[in-house]
Amino acid sequence: MRSSVLVLALVTALAVPAGASPDAAGVKIAPWLVSRLTAAGSDSFLVLFDDEKTLDAEVAKARGAPEPGRTVYDVLRRRAGSVQAGVRDELTKAGIPFQSLYIVNGLAVRGDLALARRLALHGEVVRIVGDPVVRGVDVDLLAPAPAPASPSAGPEWGVTKIDATKVWTVDGKRGEGIVVASADTGVEWTHPAIKGKYRGWNGVSASHDYNWFDAIQNAVAPLDPYGHGTHTAGTMVGDDGAGNQVGVAPGAQWIACRNMDAAGNGQPSTYIACNQYFLAPYPHGGNPEIDGDPAKAPDIVNNSWGCPPSEGCDVTVLRASFAALRAAGILGVASAGNSGSSCSSVVDPPSIYDESFVVGATSSTDFLAGFSSRGPVTIDGSGRLRPDVAAPGVSVRSSVPGGGYQYYSGTSMAGPHVAGAAALLWSAKPQVRGLIRITRCLIGQSARPIVQLSTPQTCGGTSETDRPNNLFGFGLIDAYDAIHFGPDGDGDGIANACDCAAADGGVYDAPPEVAGLGFGADKTTLKWASLSREAGTGTLYDVVTGDLDALRASGMIAAAYCLGSAGAANSISDAPVPAAGTGRYYVIQARNTCGLSGFGTSSNGTPRVHSNCP
Repeated sequence: MRSSVLVLALVTALAVPAGASPDAAGVKIAPWLVSRLTAAGSDSFLVLFDDEKTLDAEVAKARGAPEPGRTVYDVLRRRAGSVQAGVRDELTKAGIPFQSLYIVNGLAVRGDLALARRLALHGEVVRIVGDPVVRGVDVDLLAPAPAPASPSAGPEWGVTKIDATKVWTVDGKRGEGIVVASADTGVEWTHPAIKGKYRGWNGVSASHDYNWFDAIQNAVAPLDPYGHGTHTAGTMVGDDGAGNQVGVAPGAQWIACRNMDAAGNGQPSTYIACNQYFLAPYPHGGNPEIDGDPAKAPDIVNNSWGCPPSEGCDVTVLRASFAALRAAGILGVASAGNSGSSCSSVVDPPSIYDESFVVGATSSTDFLAGFSSRGPVTIDGSGRLRPDVAAPGVSVRSSVPGGGYQYYSGTSMAGPHVAGAAALLWSAKPQVRGLIRITRCLIGQSARPIVQLSTPQTCGGTSETDRPNNLFGFGLIDAYDAIHFGPDGDGDGIANACDCAAADGGVYDAPPEVAGLGFGADKTTLKWASLSREAGTGTLYDVVTGDLDALRASGMIAAAYCLGSAGAANSISDAPVPAAGTGRYYVIQARNTCGLSGFGTSSNGTPRVHSNCP
């Protein structure tokens, strides 16, 4: 019978070595955590079972998949269930509670240093880091600030400043069909500016399952004892129908996850748990590994918070969760932080990650806020340029608990302007929905370089005349210009600056590895997932086939022969049936004007090579 092969993998189970010493296991435990547990006796910590490279390879399997969110969810939850089995069993038998954080292949556990050392003896455990309670939002910046004149009725200045109202009028779009998510202190869902936009409200009754998760106290219904999340949610979608038009995309819906407590503090585990919820929402009381539904995931997540390494937050521990969201086609927006005006003050996850679209804050007169954090990112050694763009963040009026409105300042207020602008873009141009690189490019490249500085400054070798720079990125966002950004030389709806094949109307991105390979019901038609949405309709496919035993023996496909090119179709016929007791494998390469996907990698991780196809 036939066999179809995309990737061969050798999996080796690592047993705990007999007589393993605590000293050998101790290198897996972060020094900060050792000090913390030595001083405190017991605390929460995170047990991690994969390094970043492995997790990146796992989520990369979603590229090109017909349902990337489903693929990421299935890959990560199955891996976690398998790899963590031994440690979970040990904890269960010892009566020690734990929380599954499959999105980073980790467990949140509370215990002492002896427990951490015992768990570190497991060969499958890679790292153990702290899970401290850290400051999530800046309290001082939430106080009312001198504000620009607010309209007696109508859109707030920030909404108008980024041309959201022009999108409403000219394009006739207000974010319809898009779901934004608030990762914050919660949301007062009954506030008149946002109640009608809550996905859990049907106009008569509320259903909070799949629409709300509380990582702090597991409350059944949305609440916001701090007030920050209600304000940021309002900036994304708020409009009470009575003149308080505080939101950028009032036609969009929202869901939420509470990751910070009543004091504005969170933990790495609560931040990760919310990203896990957004990847695949589940009902209240459900099991995230079993009951998650990626079809109910939001399109965009706003993150107006930070996880300071200065307070014990591990620099890299959150990154894999943001990488998973990006692989699923979910845009993660993050505020740059309020530690400016010095250079390299973008220091807190998630603003330091490449996976985040990072936002600085401007005033109503287009000056960069003095508190807005600057790049480059040095805390992780990357030198990454930050922020990506800027948006209104000084004296921004939006909804607050109690049904009222208030002016707040901070990059926390700038982030939801960008999340709302992305919702408008995806509503008006559905062909770029879920295409994260192109979306970030369109919003960034169309931003206006009109931001001013109170005092000239150079950060990371860039000044305000450079574009982008480490002060305000590409500039002040413009929701209308992002939708209409051009020129678009080939008429495919993607501006030349964001199109890797600006003269080819059927191609705008390099193709990922082909996924979903298998035979149809007729047993002769080989099918795979089309990459036309992600890479363009001009993507072509080359198919090679060969003897399965020869592949097993050599691990290489060089001896395979070219079955042919399917052209732009994602299927090809191969009617001959292998002889009894034998089998054939099939490997496919995608190619377009932008590049090649290649034929994948062999079991040792090296790229497969076949020089004669096409």
